[in-house]
Amino acid sequence: MKEIKIIILLTIMILVSLFSGIPINKNWSFVYQFEFLDFPKLHETSIVDTIIWCTMLLSHIGIIVLPFCIKNKFFKKMLWYFPLTFLLSFLILEAGFFILLIPFMIIWLIALNVSKEGKM
Repeated sequence: MKEIKIIILLTIMILVSLFSGIPINKNWSFVYQFEFLDFPKLHETSIVDTIIWCTMLLSHIGIIVLPFCIKNKFFKKMLWYFPLTFLLSFLILEAGFFILLIPFMIIWLIALNVSKEGKM
């Protein structure tokens, strides 16, 4: 039963990390749009920004893979580090959009709490 709870929370966390958005000039801007499409176009990217952006992409891929790694012995560490890296890199790159990730953070904290209750 606990695994089902964690899978549901992780699925919601993935959806929120991709589809949180805000209307800007009557057009919706989503997290995934900034992350995958707009960032390379919006900024004159330095090598540091590019490295942080790649870190953000890799950590987001790690978040998407989490529901498939529940039986992995490193799951709890993955559940801690992938979202934390994603949030920190997103904060460094674009602090203005960071507020869109508040629901993601809440669900992540709930998932951490559920994963700590007993053994996985």
